[in-house]
Amino acid sequence: MKRGPCFPHSRIQPRPANETSQGVALGFHEHQEMVNALWLLFASSPFESLRRARRSLTIAMAGIVAVGLLVLAPLFAPLAASAAETTGNWFLDDGSGHKLGAMLFERSDVNTPSGLRLRLNAESSPLKLDHTRPLVLTDENQQTWGLANRSEELLINSGGAIPPASAQYDAGCLNPIPDDGVTMQIMVPSSAGDLSFELEPGQVQTLHSLTAACAG
Repeated sequence: MKRGPCFPHSRIQPRPANETSQGVALGFHEHQEMVNALWLLFASSPFESLRRARRSLTIAMAGIVAVGLLVLAPLFAPLAASAAETTGNWFLDDGSGHKLGAMLFERSDVNTPSGLRLRLNAESSPLKLDHTRPLVLTDENQQTWGLANRSEELLINSGGAIPPASAQYDAGCLNPIPDDGVTMQIMVPSSAGDLSFELEPGQVQTLHSLTAACAG
């Protein structure tokens, strides 16, 4: 019986430990590089661009709203001023540098006569208001009213002094009732002479309404 060629027995040699650890380290390094590559891909993807665009749009909209409020604010200022006028807080300007703040209110004090009062405060220095002479109202229909000077009611105590820039007048129950919708002027005695101020329509309406309520 013929035998075939003989080959030496081959043995499987185990891989050295250092080669195994290097392979594991290489695999981890490759995995980390893959993760980094995916992150860069996502960061540059349309999703990231959409997120950035949305954030930019939000900032732009906030800026538009802020600018819009600044533009619209002057439009609402006349409405606020008109509301202040109809509640009895007025601002008077004769166009010659004399300015007054006015307040129309109901006085209720047990020590002095009650009723409607018109208080004036000079807002242009060094203007001083007269504390004895009456204030005069006139309208386009040639009607005239004299408001008695009640500046003594501004005394804080019996030993005090009336503020020189302030004056107070009795504005209760004007007779006849001032017409609504007409032009009206007030003549204020002061250190600069008799100053004439034209009332706004809302101020005339307030005088008309309060006087009509008093007469009723």
